[in-house]
Amino acid sequence: MMPRLPPNKAGIYVYVDRKVLEEFRRVAFQKYGRFHGVLSHEIEQAMKVWIAQHTQEAHKLLNAANPQPKVGRVFAEVKKFLEEHLGYIAIIPGQQIPRKHILMAIANVRGPDDRTVKKWFDAFLANKLIKMITPELYEVL
Repeated sequence: MMPRLPPNKAGIYVYVDRKVLEEFRRVAFQKYGRFHGVLSHEIEQAMKVWIAQHTQEAHKLLNAANPQPKVGRVFAEVKKFLEEHLGYIAIIPGQQIPRKHILMAIANVRGPDDRTVKKWFDAFLANKLIKMITPELYEVL
């Protein structure tokens, strides 16, 4: 029996890969420290990102930022590091990543010197590849 639905909400039942669901739950719990209400919210956000990526208007917005080629290449290397070494399944627009993970990835990809890490982090911000949500949490654009 499904719980009573809140106003303006619809219930769905979907089949997903067990590993993907476990990872999703782990990351959601890590982000919020709880489960109640979190999974519905995060799945709704993921659906909005998917809709935005597959509509004509959003397609224009997503392609609006045109970073310098080198910055784009380094950002791709950072995303690859996050996926391969920190367990991110896929880095997509709208995804939120802790600042410390971005800094760690830059240090591993471009070198650990603080000035180098700061230079690339600032370049990602300036080229609108990431934006600050809180001082310790950033969103991929």
